[in-house]
Amino acid sequence: MLTLVLTALLCLATESAFAQDLNFGYTPAPGPKENPALLVTPTRTVTAMYVSIEVGGKTLEFNKKNLPAGQQVRFEWPRDASVTHADAFIRATFSDGNVTETNVPIDYQFKGQLSVDLSRASADLEAKTVTVMASAVVDEAEIVAYGAHKAELDRRVVAINAGPGSIAVPFVGNPAEVVLLDVTLKSGNAWSGFTYSPWFLNIPHDDVLFTSDSAAIAPAEEYKLESTLVELRDVLDKYGAIVPVKLYIAGCTDTVGDAAHNKDLSYRRAQSIAGWLRAKGYQEPIFYYGFGESLLAAQTGDGVDNPLNRRALYMVGANPPPPGSGVPGASWKPL
Repeated sequence: MLTLVLTALLCLATESAFAQDLNFGYTPAPGPKENPALLVTPTRTVTAMYVSIEVGGKTLEFNKKNLPAGQQVRFEWPRDASVTHADAFIRATFSDGNVTETNVPIDYQFKGQLSVDLSRASADLEAKTVTVMASAVVDEAEIVAYGAHKAELDRRVVAINAGPGSIAVPFVGNPAEVVLLDVTLKSGNAWSGFTYSPWFLNIPHDDVLFTSDSAAIAPAEEYKLESTLVELRDVLDKYGAIVPVKLYIAGCTDTVGDAAHNKDLSYRRAQSIAGWLRAKGYQEPIFYYGFGESLLAAQTGDGVDNPLNRRALYMVGANPPPPGSGVPGASWKPL
């Protein structure tokens, strides 16, 4: 069952964008003496970064090494008023050996000025709006909704008439089917855009039964994870071409025993499931966290042995489970 929730954001944006490992940004309207540029900020330590930018019929290549988390790197190209589009490819190798590859299309202009700040973006699921900060009055927004297999579900131009400051952009399309919203904001002859993914999916599964106080997966329980692999491959087939599919595994326990011990136990069980899936060939990003007895399926008192609470949640989305997903915010650990 597809569940719409608020994501932390996003895939691409003309002002800035956020991924799990890299933040991207650029100036949509460079100043009179400013060269167009792509800005990349890793959220984790990068040992090597390769950037290729195709612009004006030329390809520019850049290589950077040993970039600490949070350090912004600027990749710029010569200013040419007749060229207002570039395509960037980024490959980053992190200190843990993981590699991220991303394509970023960049559209900009040398007249007018409109930028979008996504750092405080939020979504109202009941009102079906996403709120961002705009640098100028926004007249209207063109919104395209995409679904599974990148099928276009809806396309509309809606009046905004708000800004500068906070503006609310409505969702379009059926929320149960929308995977990605591509938004272009217009202000006079200036424009700026971003993409937003409200997509989030809980993977149905049979819970692995662990031996008391153990994180080992018994051979007799592996058939349940085999079924989960089938579900995950189906998800990749439907959504992998439009958003980065990331798997989040949340471990939970009942209330028997010490709370601190249960938290550690649930953490190790989530890690065990993640490791099993990786060993069986699942290559997409996996993150895990242990919630212990803080995320009960059945509310009980302390010391209650309830099998409903000895469970794990399998969730996929473009971003970590956000507020509204039923899972508290957590420092998810990558496998």
